[in-house]
Amino acid sequence: MSTNQTCRRAIITVVAFAIATACCAAFLDGTHGKVKMTPDKATADKGAKGFDDTLSFAHGKFSSSAFLVKGFRSVEYHGESEENEAEFEVEQIGKDTNSLVNWQGEIRGKRIVGRLTWKKADGPYLSYDFDGTKQ
Repeated sequence: MSTNQTCRRAIITVVAFAIATACCAAFLDGTHGKVKMTPDKATADKGAKGFDDTLSFAHGKFSSSAFLVKGFRSVEYHGESEENEAEFEVEQIGKDTNSLVNWQGEIRGKRIVGRLTWKKADGPYLSYDFDGTKQ
């Protein structure tokens, strides 16, 4: 095999991988949902309250309206999709707080469910279940 053929194959492979990655990375783009965040018992025992949130997927990134105001920027999301259902996972690091938030969720039809774990920079570990509807 000539060097030119090897280079062409390498370029085709890289381009195909880039296209596949770009398609998969944005499989939930345009999806928005309103969810109710409910603390688990241990988190509620620490005084944490439930709250409402809006989750958005756009341009290959995930954002939470409640966590945006806490300094957690939109970040790339990962997961997989099948007909009428999708799973996603997101990890956000607080801009100024060094807090870590991990989202694991599913979208089935119009329903969004999942779990959020939040490791605050000052030590507390909080866990919430979320449940809501796709808009």
